[in-house]
Amino acid sequence: MKVMKRKLSIFVLLVVLSPMVSFAQIADEIKNLPKYGEDSVTCITNLSLYRESYKQWKSSKYKTGEFDHSYQYWKWVYDNCPKASLNVYVDGTMIMNDKITSAKDDATKEAYVDSLLMVYDQRIIYFGDKGNVLGRKGLDLLRYRPNNTREVFDLLSQSVDLEKDKTKDGVIDALFRAAIQLYKDEKADKSIILETYDKVMTIIDNNISSNCKEKEKYVNVKGSVESAFEPYASCEDLIPLYEKKFAENSEDIELLQKIAYMLDKKGCTSSELFEKVSKKYHELNPSPESALMLGKMMFKKEDYNSAIRYLNEATKIADPERLYNTYYLLAASYRFIDNFPKARDLAYEAAKVQPTSGEPYIFIGQLYGQSSQLCGGSNLVEKNCIYWAAVDMFMQAKRIDPSVTEEANKNINIYSQYFPTMESIFFSDLNEGDDYTVGCWINRTTKIRAAKE
Repeated sequence: MKVMKRKLSIFVLLVVLSPMVSFAQIADEIKNLPKYGEDSVTCITNLSLYRESYKQWKSSKYKTGEFDHSYQYWKWVYDNCPKASLNVYVDGTMIMNDKITSAKDDATKEAYVDSLLMVYDQRIIYFGDKGNVLGRKGLDLLRYRPNNTREVFDLLSQSVDLEKDKTKDGVIDALFRAAIQLYKDEKADKSIILETYDKVMTIIDNNISSNCKEKEKYVNVKGSVESAFEPYASCEDLIPLYEKKFAENSEDIELLQKIAYMLDKKGCTSSELFEKVSKKYHELNPSPESALMLGKMMFKKEDYNSAIRYLNEATKIADPERLYNTYYLLAASYRFIDNFPKARDLAYEAAKVQPTSGEPYIFIGQLYGQSSQLCGGSNLVEKNCIYWAAVDMFMQAKRIDPSVTEEANKNINIYSQYFPTMESIFFSDLNEGDDYTVGCWINRTTKIRAAKE
């Protein structure tokens, strides 16, 4: 029995400490070990005794110290027949946690922490599931030895690399925070934060988009990760990282989408990289959404003709808020190239999408006011009648949307100063309050009003 125990201990140490050992050789050795060890009767007996006691302990909600009298049975199974049951390791972590909690001094506590970590190592040797187990080990190491940041990071990073989309939300959160801590402790440069963020966000987004059973957990951890990432994500940091990724794989649609999303979120849309990525993404996977993104970018660059081209593609977008923004930007683009009739038409389209928004009417009113030099007539009334139509729009804006009242009133005060005087109205053979049709491209009927003296 002692020979068996010594042999098992050597296996564990070899796997954990010696990268020179052949894993195939060790796997063969383990495969040949009997499930219940060399003394199967004692193994089965002790397994049964500890399991029965463990179940009672579990029902007591793991009351501290209550398992002590049965610890010897579990320990015997762990040492002498480690292939007997996976429960030996699942239960073993709870048992070791209890020992750590009830330890009387630091030395004893640290010894039990070592034992806990060995439970995880031995579980991997005999039952595999390495990615999952390394994640659990990393979380417990963080719990008991929070200053071992590098070791925690390495364990959790290995876990994530192996588990990929199966990685638990707690492991994701802990890994990212370990990356930040390594940077704070000056044990790594900022790239560790950026690269870890990129890695974990891929997993998070995949789980959210696949609508997995634990979607809510991934939504929550996404918020946690993004909040922690905020102070470390500047354009100066992100652009070099994503330039390298873009150069390596410019045909990867998912990568392009991720880069564009992050640069947009962090306000890096004026960068050359954002333009290249956005255009490439739209080329490979054209959609109203990608067209809107490009249209916004071209609008900011004051390339209004290009903005119009992309924004016209974006008018097929389904989301009402985005569709409203599309029409509004289109209207503004036409305004900047002095096509006022088209700008007004598109502002009305925006108003149809969001009938309770006053913004389109303020926009149209300002268009009318801007046309005063284009549509002026031969007398003062004909020159200034355009302001009646403009004020009509501002009145309409605040009537349907109280939130724009202040802006509407400001414009009303400005433009009403340019109304014709009562004298000019009289000499034009007109009467205040009568209908009047404003010509030019506006072609709108309004009411005659005199400027207030």
